[in-house]
Amino acid sequence: MNQQKKLAKTEIQMNRLRAQKAALSFKIKHQQNSERKARTRTLIQMGGLLEITPLPSICNINLGDDLQLDHPEKSATLLGLLLHISEQIIDTVSSDDLEKFRKIGVNYLKKNAR
Repeated sequence: MNQQKKLAKTEIQMNRLRAQKAALSFKIKHQQNSERKARTRTLIQMGGLLEITPLPSICNINLGDDLQLDHPEKSATLLGLLLHISEQIIDTVSSDDLEKFRKIGVNYLKKNAR
């Protein structure tokens, strides 16, 4: 009987550990899903901001173009343009410049709210 009690006690402990493992797995998946959704939301918002600028039209990008499958040259052009702009300002942009850019953006968004 003593061994049966030990076996039953061990099975209870195993079940508790399995439940804890399942709970942790759920938390990890939920956290990863939340991070993925936050990243996707940010990417969509950045795309919306990019669409406001003239850069897509400079690169001959039209709304609805599939840049990955149908127009990789357009996405390469846009990426090259953005990298070039970034390289030109990365070492020279100051906090005052960022504040000026913020004000320009706020004013534009106020005037052109959709």
